[in-house]
Amino acid sequence: MDNQTIKESSGINSSGQSPNLALSEIDIILNSIPDVIIRFDVSGNILWWNKNLAEVVEKSDTQLLSSCFSDLFESCCGVAAENLIDKTVSYGFTEIDALLLTSAGRKRYHLKCSIVESLSEHEILVVGRDVDERAQMEDALKQSQSELQKLIDALPFLVFLVTINNEYILANKTFCEFVGKSHNEIIGFKHNDIFNTHACECFNRDNDKVIHERKSVHYDDVIEINKKSVNLSMEKFPLFDEENNIYAICGVIEDVTAQFQLQRQLQQTQKMEAIGQLTGGIAHDFNNVLASIMGYTNLTRKQIKKFKDEKVDSYLAQITRAGERARDLVQQLLAFSRGDVGGLQVLQPEPLAKEAIKMLRSLIPSSINLNLKIRSNNINHYIEVDPVQFHQGLMNLVINAKDAIKSGSGNIDVSLKYMSNVKHICNSCHLGFSGKFIQLSVKDTGEGINQKIMERIFDPFFTTKEIGKGSGMGLSMLHGIVHGSGGHIVVTSDNDQANSGTTIQVFFPEVKPDNTNKNIIKLAAEKVVNINAGKTILIIDDEKMITEYLYELLNHEGYNVVTYNNPSEGLRYFLDNHQSVDIVISDQTMPSLTGYDLATLIMGKGFDVPFILCTGYTDLSIDLDTIDNGIDVLMSKPFDNDLLLQHITQLLQLYEK
Repeated sequence: MDNQTIKESSGINSSGQSPNLALSEIDIILNSIPDVIIRFDVSGNILWWNKNLAEVVEKSDTQLLSSCFSDLFESCCGVAAENLIDKTVSYGFTEIDALLLTSAGRKRYHLKCSIVESLSEHEILVVGRDVDERAQMEDALKQSQSELQKLIDALPFLVFLVTINNEYILANKTFCEFVGKSHNEIIGFKHNDIFNTHACECFNRDNDKVIHERKSVHYDDVIEINKKSVNLSMEKFPLFDEENNIYAICGVIEDVTAQFQLQRQLQQTQKMEAIGQLTGGIAHDFNNVLASIMGYTNLTRKQIKKFKDEKVDSYLAQITRAGERARDLVQQLLAFSRGDVGGLQVLQPEPLAKEAIKMLRSLIPSSINLNLKIRSNNINHYIEVDPVQFHQGLMNLVINAKDAIKSGSGNIDVSLKYMSNVKHICNSCHLGFSGKFIQLSVKDTGEGINQKIMERIFDPFFTTKEIGKGSGMGLSMLHGIVHGSGGHIVVTSDNDQANSGTTIQVFFPEVKPDNTNKNIIKLAAEKVVNINAGKTILIIDDEKMITEYLYELLNHEGYNVVTYNNPSEGLRYFLDNHQSVDIVISDQTMPSLTGYDLATLIMGKGFDVPFILCTGYTDLSIDLDTIDNGIDVLMSKPFDNDLLLQHITQLLQLYEK
């Protein structure tokens, strides 16, 4: 460059001297600066440059003088470098990043551009600093942070960072989705800006402990968020800076709601199995005792009629009713523990519900409105259920609803409707279910169910009623009835608001119509006259009190009765005397040989003899309509004397034909 150019660019006077510095000193200063310094006219043509620019781009003075701004710089980060001069002229000063075309390739420079008043017109002075290495580090850092964020976002856990003042500085995608807020709605905010009071306490819990003890803490909690109860397992630990000071707290949370539900399901299953085993263990012996008590009571009533003592007969009737109540209680336990609902039939629920409500109106005070609502879409939909137990289950629900209305006045709404897209979690078995269902709903305006006892309402014998006013088997029996039909139960209740009441929804799966009727007993139970006196009946039961009672009953009716308490000995007697045995009555559960096996052995040897199987409890599924096992009638203990005699008479008549 010539001296005149240097003078003009440096503000040196015409004499070639600055008031303070000589020309050579200015030259040395400008050329020793590590930044690139360039002077352009408003058209972008290069007027002057320092030594560093020439070295970086490796161009001669002639090449540089013939160059313009766009020959040296390219756009960077979306900013148009060619517009730099116009912006500088308009605003007087501009800063941008641009790519300088150096001999080693494109490098990022940070440019500061300002207007310089020359002798003739406005010119642009550009000072550029090499920030390529720093920019690369920043890009690498951003890339690293982006990769780290992607990794954190991919985690199935909720991850967040808060300062020691509880302000969020990081939250992963899972956390944002869980909270239901965007990233911008979380970062910079505190717990109480995001959560309700209880959830805020959960997320803020033990922060002071983490800071003071300088170690991680773990705790579990249950919060309500987005109107759902969620179980959380939370781990918190401190983050330290280079000086070993805590600058943030990291939280890693796992939503363990699904695992908690599985645990509840397992506990429920284990509880059911335990109750089933307990019930099964006592049912056989208990029903044998009941059969003996009720049998002998009925025999005594027949005898007492000769003396026409009505008072004694009324006492005996009370004993019979007490025995029937004990029998029903055992059946309810069996229904709860095994889902044993007896004879299932494919039926339309509408007439069953109407019949039950018709009977229930007389039991509900007139101050309580009992309403039945049946949707028109329920027509032509079917469920598989025991009609008697459906009736009993609905009665229990309505009676419970009545008892929940403490004020004596209110509403009970019973509805029945078809639902094609059901998706719920059962409050009884805690399993999820979905599909097509018939929903039976009972809603009351009572005081509701306290959430603390919600988990226990299906437990056998659990009741909130006063002693003597409830057995606690209503909902537990409903559990057995509904689940035995493949259904589920959903309970919603709000104990905090007055008259909010409780709604119990029973979901029966939709089934196809079936005209077949699975009956346990193949023969009709109509009353017949005993005309078979003198016939021989073989009774095999390991309980002596049962064989003695049956001996008295049947002998009184004129039959020849042979009894055995050992099944092997009873079988041997039959094989030796089969021609004289007209009918066999056997217990199911006996040592060494069950009644089912006994019937199979007799049939297998070619003997065609009437066979009645009696059971107090069995886990066998015996379908008399489809299995040819030699059993004609299956009766449950304790059985009705008249019904037993009817079956004996019918079988003897049938086999004589």
